[in-house]
Amino acid sequence: QNQIKSISTWYFTREKSQIGNKTFFNSMVRTMTFHLGTAAFGSLIIAIVQTIRAIILYVEKTAVKREKSGIAKAVLKAIRCCLWCVEKCLKFINKNAYIQTAIFGYSFCKGARTAFTLLLRNVLRVTAVSVVCEFVLFVGKIFIVTIATGCAYVYLDENYSDQLNGLWLPTLLIAAISYCTAEMFSEVIGMTVSTILQCFITDEEMFQPDQRFARRSLAATINKTQAARAMAPTIHPRKSKE
Repeated sequence: QNQIKSISTWYFTREKSQIGNKTFFNSMVRTMTFHLGTAAFGSLIIAIVQTIRAIILYVEKTAVKREKSGIAKAVLKAIRCCLWCVEKCLKFINKNAYIQTAIFGYSFCKGARTAFTLLLRNVLRVTAVSVVCEFVLFVGKIFIVTIATGCAYVYLDENYSDQLNGLWLPTLLIAAISYCTAEMFSEVIGMTVSTILQCFITDEEMFQPDQRFARRSLAATINKTQAARAMAPTIHPRKSKE
């Protein structure tokens, strides 16, 4: 939440020179003061679904073994699959609700509703940017893990090959650590992209072109998906009210 607040503050500030460490700490104070309940409520919803999934899994492992019923096993697996889908959807809604909360200070429910309608009006653009972002982050994680593991193996082979019984175990450990590190950084980058995308769409719908906060380079990058977006009918909030 603090990261999202910092990014949205940066986006909706015309004088970028005013952005600095103070922005981060101000965002942290605002998050701790006003948005802890929103973060806790979103986490609670996910925790409830995960608890239900754990209970269903326990019932499946115990009751099905005793009864050996194929129908009961299939039903429980279907329920678990549905709960997995619900959990993924809720995580997606939570992330975008947090972004709307950071931008406008909405409550969780209002932020989730606003984010859903905003993304629905721009579904093709959001999908295009999300797919490209996921692909780039996936390639980046593979690149980081491969380079880090390869360099570590070469370094260990040249300096510690006589002192170690084998190089595979430390190499696998380094690979695991590098993957966790790459995963954490990719989460930060992914959240940053999602936040900037929502800020851009909100900026586009709220302001005239000469009053928008987006830089030309950002607008040019995101607007590359404009042709795909034009293939589907969209409803502008102002026009819908009129």
